[in-house]
Amino acid sequence: MILSRLKLTALVGSLAIAIILAFAMPPASAAPKCEAATFVINAGKTYDQAARANSASAFANGVARYSDMRSTALFALGRYRKLLPKAREGEFIALTKKFMGEFMLENGKDFRVGTMTITECSGSGGNIRVTAKTSSGDTVAFRIAKTGSGFTVLDMRANSIWLVQQMRSTFVGTISSHNDDIDALFKYLKR
Repeated sequence: MILSRLKLTALVGSLAIAIILAFAMPPASAAPKCEAATFVINAGKTYDQAARANSASAFANGVARYSDMRSTALFALGRYRKLLPKAREGEFIALTKKFMGEFMLENGKDFRVGTMTITECSGSGGNIRVTAKTSSGDTVAFRIAKTGSGFTVLDMRANSIWLVQQMRSTFVGTISSHNDDIDALFKYLKR
């Protein structure tokens, strides 16, 4: 009888611990808390609509809506930023927006979000990283910064390509291969 009581006490104690842990810990499948979740999901839906429309301009408009186009365009110039005449900055930003739309269409025309689930969210302020899975199983990652009114996308990775990093490599390479001539980049972007 004493052995049975010990076994029963141990069983009840184990059951109580299991119940406490079950309610105290979130389920393994629960998405992490993420202050930028709604922003990322809305950006994903916008890119999904652009892909379904097969439209470079819809991608470009989505990029402009969820990113700081001026900062993104100037970042893409890398060490050649100082070569951009102030008088041509607006033209350059418009050409960069168009380039991003075309690049996203070319590399993301099969991008289908459906529903997007946040799988990882880390960082704060100027460096938030959010990773999500689309309903088709694709992984998309965003580097985001908090702004006064919400968030802005700094870069996005889809199909293993970081868009802004790839753009910077292309822009810097174009200028470099033409003897540091920024006009060569303008010609490239206007093609």
